[in-house]
Amino acid sequence: MKIGIHELKMKPGTQLKFSLEESWRDIQVGRESIPVVAPVRVEGELTNTGKFIYLKGHAWTELELACARCLEVFVYPLEVPLEEEYCTEAVFQSLPETDTLRDEVRVYEGDILDLRPAVEEAFILALPMKWVCREECRGLCPWCGKNLNTEQCNCRGEEVDPRLLKLSELLSQNKGGC
Repeated sequence: MKIGIHELKMKPGTQLKFSLEESWRDIQVGRESIPVVAPVRVEGELTNTGKFIYLKGHAWTELELACARCLEVFVYPLEVPLEEEYCTEAVFQSLPETDTLRDEVRVYEGDILDLRPAVEEAFILALPMKWVCREECRGLCPWCGKNLNTEQCNCRGEEVDPRLLKLSELLSQNKGGC
């Protein structure tokens, strides 16, 4: 996802609108590889603010995830906002060591701006902590492992932890005695 910015760099205050589409195989999240099943689309605008190039836009794609409850694979549509600042290595080096902007700005070289790292990061940050195919997913039976969304099982509903068996007996006696 590279954009030529030669003209944009020359004149502070100029803007460049863009629309890109690329096919990606996957996104790396730690040691896990998440398949990308639809083209990645990015639309936005670049603005030369003097020292920085400011990016504002949106990115879209679809990922293939495995449900944390039932383990079924499902397609997860993703739309994320993009807002980044880019600068040259010289501008970055001129920023004071204590300037918090050093942690937020991305460095570019030459006349090409690579948006892929920013888009990947935005996608990863937008993923939910637990991936579920739908909110009402019933998951797997903890005893037999059947997918409770597609079939019923004949397992006993709730098994009491043997360490709490005595407490369970006491509670049932207390209910009957009152």
